Parts: sequence; structure tokens; C-alpha cells
Amino acid sequence: MMIKPEITKLINDCDSVYSLVIAVAKRSRDLAAEAEEGRVRLYDKPVNVAIDEFSSHKLKVVDRLYK
Repeated sequence: MMIKPEITKLINDCDSVYSLVIAVAKRSRDLAAEAEEGRVRLYDKPVNVAIDEFSSHKLKVVDRLYK
């Protein structure tokens, strides 16, 4: 697990705080669903994994979604 990123860095990488919150929430729900189905194994809470993915640039916020 990586050290928690600064919120200002995450906000600077996207258009708005709202976009970031929506994208992290959506990704968290997707991760939780995948873990429940057995497709992925989570090393932390879904929201923490989602934040880690955005902060490490594995995903980026695009039009209030993620890619």
C-alpha cells in the first residue's frame, strides 16, 4: 500500500473536486463488485485502492468517469 497522496495533487490532476469524488466512488463500487464476484483480490478497502490507482496514474478522471 502506498503512502496516502496529498489531496491537492489529486485535485490538480483533474478538472474539479466533484469529478474526482465521483470517479473514486464509481471505481470503488466497481472494485467491491469485482471482489465479491471473485474476479479481483483487494489488499485494502475499495476506496483506498481507488485513490491509490488515481494517485499513481493507473487511472485518470475523464468527464466525471475514469479510464
